[in-house]
Amino acid sequence: MIVTTPPSDPSALRSGAVARARELLAGLTVPEGCALVATGSLARGDMTPHSDLDLLLLHPAGTDPDLADFWYPVWDSSFRVDHAVRTPSECVNMISADSTAALALLEMSHVSGDAELTARTRAAVLTRWRTEIHRNFNALVDTAIARWRRFGSVVAMTHPDLKNGRGGLRDLGLIRALSLANLCDEPPLAEERGLLLDVRTLLHTHARRRRDVLDPEFAEDIAAELGLTDRHELSARLADTARRIDAAVTTALATARSALGTRVRGQRRPLDVDVVDDHGEITLSRRPDLSDPALLLRVAAASARTGLPVAPHTWQRLRELPELPEILPAAAAEDFFALLSSPLHTADVVNELDRHGLWVRLVPEWAHIRGRMPRERTHIHTIDQHSLVTVANCAAVGVSVARPDLLLLGALFHDIGKGQGRPHEQVGAEYVARMARRLDLHLPDRSRVQTLVAEHTTIARLASRFDPAADDTLDLLLDAVRYDRDTLDLLEVLTGADARATGPGVWNARLEAGLRTLVGRARRALVLAAPLRPYVHASAEIGLRANPEEDTLTVSWRGTDPQPVLALIAAKAWKITAARIAVADELHAEFDARPTVQTLAEAADEPAFVQAYKSGVYTELPGIPPAPTLMTWRGQVLEVRTGDRIGALGALIAVLPPVSWLSVTTPGATMIAQAAFAGPVDRRKVGRDVTRVLGTG
Repeated sequence: MIVTTPPSDPSALRSGAVARARELLAGLTVPEGCALVATGSLARGDMTPHSDLDLLLLHPAGTDPDLADFWYPVWDSSFRVDHAVRTPSECVNMISADSTAALALLEMSHVSGDAELTARTRAAVLTRWRTEIHRNFNALVDTAIARWRRFGSVVAMTHPDLKNGRGGLRDLGLIRALSLANLCDEPPLAEERGLLLDVRTLLHTHARRRRDVLDPEFAEDIAAELGLTDRHELSARLADTARRIDAAVTTALATARSALGTRVRGQRRPLDVDVVDDHGEITLSRRPDLSDPALLLRVAAASARTGLPVAPHTWQRLRELPELPEILPAAAAEDFFALLSSPLHTADVVNELDRHGLWVRLVPEWAHIRGRMPRERTHIHTIDQHSLVTVANCAAVGVSVARPDLLLLGALFHDIGKGQGRPHEQVGAEYVARMARRLDLHLPDRSRVQTLVAEHTTIARLASRFDPAADDTLDLLLDAVRYDRDTLDLLEVLTGADARATGPGVWNARLEAGLRTLVGRARRALVLAAPLRPYVHASAEIGLRANPEEDTLTVSWRGTDPQPVLALIAAKAWKITAARIAVADELHAEFDARPTVQTLAEAADEPAFVQAYKSGVYTELPGIPPAPTLMTWRGQVLEVRTGDRIGALGALIAVLPPVSWLSVTTPGATMIAQAAFAGPVDRRKVGRDVTRVLGTG
């Protein structure tokens, strides 16, 4: 007899459901020579009162068992049933045909009938799985990635899918399948599995049906039944659990890929000082300087730029690096902004840094929002993940503002002050001011980014609650941005990125129209500072000096064609961080650059550099990948904004008409070039040429 249990005992609820299913199936008369097999939750022993009953009747090839009345008791029961009838060979063939079905068959468990038939079938299925995994591995990974994209991450979502989300129960099944293929060890995750099962069991009980998405209205009661303070503590527990499962599945897939020999073919190539692409994984050089704390940021920035994963053993070595200084060196600050600049990869790299305990070295305030559920029900992500989605949205349109570095920093910190008992805009502004100081930003820039965070809700509030066409509303916005045009531009972009990252319907036609009206009026009321001609004087044809305080080199040059010196800089894999060109009797230029494959001391060899330039060997500029590119005319001055990459400046200069001056900065991994021309130009042709060589328009 089956004993009912109180709803607060999820383990007993599962045991009761399994017992009821076994009792039902014990009453079935399996045809002679056949076997009844369980898959799914019954096979794993983790059924809930509302789980499906997944059954498979095995029969020998060449037989046709009489099943006219066999399934009726199951159909008439309270269980939802998914059943099939197959021969052993049909089961084996499914391993090759359907990776999802293959994972289910790997879990088969004998219920009744011919136990030897079940054992033979399971052995044959395992054998085929182990022989076919090499061919099917990429399809298996693609299926998992598609699932993660569809259902999101248990860590990141305010309505997490406990079964299908990344870091959920299906990922435990994936790890199990890889271990059965002898491609990895199965890590000890019983505690993590237990929490997910307990929450899912209670969710089924409260919803009174099968359900995998944990909504806040259920989370509060479930947290109480599990003895937790509130749904926020439950969310934090689930996030920690999902992070460990996510880390385990990432390691399992990497181990399996290595065991199968499916790593990307290629050679070791340097990405930055002591940072190497080793056959598709980022590792350290053979003799890295492990006393250099900035190595952490070089690795992270390289991963964000390239999308390459950091090798597992590299994370351990990075954890052993000394702490970063209170004020970051210029090169390290540049790498921090590069880390934030990838729309596709920044979130993954930050989450990996956080998983290994390294992100809080950079942003200690992150610990407070990690996995924290927002109070607003419009949010679909936890606060930390919402912040990263906002950063990604800003990175995707970074060329639309003059200071993408401040935009990315503001996006990262805009909600970091939540949950502190004070207005989060105020707390976030205090935090971002500290970070801006650590990044050694100039005082006006610290003020801008502090205003950006403090006022990040202002445009949406004014556009939705006030009349955007009213003068009083305009005055409120101008006061908020301190009558600064750059701050206005940053706030406009952050407002849209934040709304789009929040949830469906938050960014809508009404808000967009109000924003366009209000910001357009504010922009017309503010005067944009005129671009300034740089002062440059090169005393010799070519020269080189080191700037140790900024960890950069300055190349000085004068002549008629800058292509050879730019080709040499690109060949040495030096990244240009700023440039100044002006015409006197001839072109005079200074290029500030940072070495990426040498230390500053190794690169600052002026005689060798001058000799390489005068050899005439370096004349061709490298090809560059396309990137988002934006062009605007400010009077007679052309401003070009594009993704920063080695060779971009040379490609731009090669297609521009003769200039009277040109200046370049690279904030936030974006190259911003301003050029004034020596005479009249065809603006359409200039636009076509720049788009052709730099990017996507």
